[in-house]
Amino acid sequence: MDSTTMIEAQARHQIAERVARASSPTVPASPRRHRLAQGLRRFADKIDS
Repeated sequence: MDSTTMIEAQARHQIAERVARASSPTVPASPRRHRLAQGLRRFADKIDS
């Protein structure tokens, strides 16, 4: 495999990864207050048990 073919294969691979990343659904960021409440609930559960 010569260097041009290898570079083209790598470019195709990188483009495919970028397309896959761009088309995958994003994880919705939960509001900070909601995350804090979840952490406090978990902490309270550990204390209770």
